[in-house]
Amino acid sequence: MKYRDWNEMKRKLEALYVLDNALTDPSEEYLRLIRKTEDGDKLHYHVDNGAGDSLSVIFTEKLVLVKGFAHESALNLFTKEQEEQSILERIYAGLPEEYQSLFSSEEKRETTFFLWYDGELHQNSLAENDGGQWLLAYAFESFEKFRDFAKDYYEQDFTESLLRKLYEEGELLEKELEELISD
Repeated sequence: MKYRDWNEMKRKLEALYVLDNALTDPSEEYLRLIRKTEDGDKLHYHVDNGAGDSLSVIFTEKLVLVKGFAHESALNLFTKEQEEQSILERIYAGLPEEYQSLFSSEEKRETTFFLWYDGELHQNSLAENDGGQWLLAYAFESFEKFRDFAKDYYEQDFTESLLRKLYEEGELLEKELEELISD
């Protein structure tokens, strides 16, 4: 995996969260693409594309944890006749126990790739299978990808300068956000 700036990833996930939160009607919560929760020193973004794939990114004071589930991956344990616990043990091997407890056994079972960063990137890849790392694309690596996704997913045009500011800063003033989503 190429170098990733984790603070930049947090900002980009926040930009997607701000946009999704502004455009998703509270009465249609099931349509929400990304959720954010904060619990003490943990910030958790969870992306669910509604097609069976998900990405969870947890930022703590000491490390970043990234868990993905691609339902079409060969590592999807739900497609197996018997759960292969050894796969999960290998995927999570080396992660300190205090962080293992951040995921329930069900959440762990919904893992096709996992990595963590504590100053050094750790990932236990299995059999040349990336397990769906394409899900990391939700932390868009360029403004153009963010813009194109937003236009397509939300089926609307946006003022490009405001959308760019959201992408680059991860936030907008309330007035700017209202202007962005009312276009």
